[in-house]
Amino acid sequence: MSTRHVILLTYGEPPRADFIAQLRYSWRILLGLTRSVADIPAPLLPVIALMRAATRATTWTRERFGSPLEPLTHEQAAALQRALVTLAPGTDWRVHVAYEFRDPLLADCFGALPGDEPVDIVPAYVADSAFTHQLARDTLARWLSRSCGRPAPISVLPPLPAEDLAELSARHLMEALGARGVRGGPDHALILAAHGTLLAPPKAYETGRIATEAIAAGIARRVGHAFGRVDLGWLNHVYGGRWTEPAAHEALASACAAGFKKVVYFPFGFLADNAESLLEGRQVLRTQAGLEAVHVPCLNAERALIDALARQIAASGERERLSRCAGRAPVELTVRRHPPGPL
Repeated sequence: MSTRHVILLTYGEPPRADFIAQLRYSWRILLGLTRSVADIPAPLLPVIALMRAATRATTWTRERFGSPLEPLTHEQAAALQRALVTLAPGTDWRVHVAYEFRDPLLADCFGALPGDEPVDIVPAYVADSAFTHQLARDTLARWLSRSCGRPAPISVLPPLPAEDLAELSARHLMEALGARGVRGGPDHALILAAHGTLLAPPKAYETGRIATEAIAAGIARRVGHAFGRVDLGWLNHVYGGRWTEPAAHEALASACAAGFKKVVYFPFGFLADNAESLLEGRQVLRTQAGLEAVHVPCLNAERALIDALARQIAASGERERLSRCAGRAPVELTVRRHPPGPL
């Protein structure tokens, strides 16, 4: 029986409001992500990291917030292991968890795996962008440039297709509302939330905005009949230029100004709940008084999502097997630099 490894990858934010943990996390994000898409003078990096860590630690403490991302990622990995064994029992599946900016880091994870066993890296994000899948490609490219070669392929899988994610999200949304006895109707507004991005970034990179908007549009087509209004709102940062519009709090304010007092808030732009989906969602909903709000969780370890990921991984392994049978060497990595989508 052949062995195949799967690495489920997320940012890996700290679970608690611990200043040192938040500082280490912020520092790694600045070095590994922010500086790759924005020109930040080196002397400012420690200052930014300290300010960001202090803000997060203070806010999390005040809000009594702890991130569920780490346990949710492990729950997803365990469910994915079971789904793969059921789907393709002829393979010895080994599912691991790695993080972009916390230990265990991605490079350490796949560097510790046997070189003669294939590896699929599965970034747990809804859209391909410089902030998501490209991070894994760049990490892998750097590692491969330093290694002495690897007989077995290692690849970064793309995100699930937008229409598939829209279908999964729409079904999850309506089932979650049904479980709470919420029927929706013309007096309910639906706010779909996702991580925002700069509209005119200082460097040319793939922002993921178009793919995210496509998923939101797919959800709206499927569930629009159950609501009086559906809006996409962005969870933006503050600095760097003009961000995606409307911001989530602006979308909510617009719905309330139109007379809606019953709101369903669904952060579809994340595959697992984290500080942005939960804490920022809580803060967005607090900007309007007198709301009757329902906050729907992310897909998390939803069976349909796990099964879709398992099918994608199994199909990747089958394509590799057929490639080998045809005498073609598998491509280990294609590093792609996407031009920015039309703005």
